[in-house]
Amino acid sequence: MDSIRDRGAGVSVDDIAADSGVSKPVIYGHFGDRLGLADAIAVVMADGVTEVTLQAVQRQAELAEAGQGQGIDFEAAVAAIVSSLVDLVETEPAIYGFLVRTIRSGERGFFDNALVEVIRERGGRLVEFANPNISTETRAVLVDGAFGFLLFSIESWKLRRTPSREVLVDTLTKSVVAGFTAAAVQRVPEN
Repeated sequence: MDSIRDRGAGVSVDDIAADSGVSKPVIYGHFGDRLGLADAIAVVMADGVTEVTLQAVQRQAELAEAGQGQGIDFEAAVAAIVSSLVDLVETEPAIYGFLVRTIRSGERGFFDNALVEVIRERGGRLVEFANPNISTETRAVLVDGAFGFLLFSIESWKLRRTPSREVLVDTLTKSVVAGFTAAAVQRVPEN
């Protein structure tokens, strides 16, 4: 990851190996290929998003236990995820660029990678907690859609730098929450 940060999103596997003090075959032996390397980095980044979200949820639970809150708030958890994704795109442009370039250049497609799988699984659990009436299949489609919506919205914001970061996070959070809330009350056919 340091190599990508130093050299940019277009860094070669040769450069990553050299910067890491290993040979290219060692990189390929451990990760399989460039997509495998991107998958491993994506999981590390997803772990960071998950950690921030878990900390926000834990704070909510502690406040509720102390009689100062109402328990876990789905909107606050979504806001933590949105804020973390904005941070990723904004503060780790080389890492984010490497992930997106590698994922888009692969034959697997945008939804067939470790980052999306981790987001789908972890985001799905959060959505299940907030809206247990959404089926597993519908939840997976909605989490994928929300993830794509968030990333494309954040990329668009990064180019424009308007609205403010706070307004962006608030607007995206409310949009995602409203979408999942609507899906929970609607009877969605499963076919």
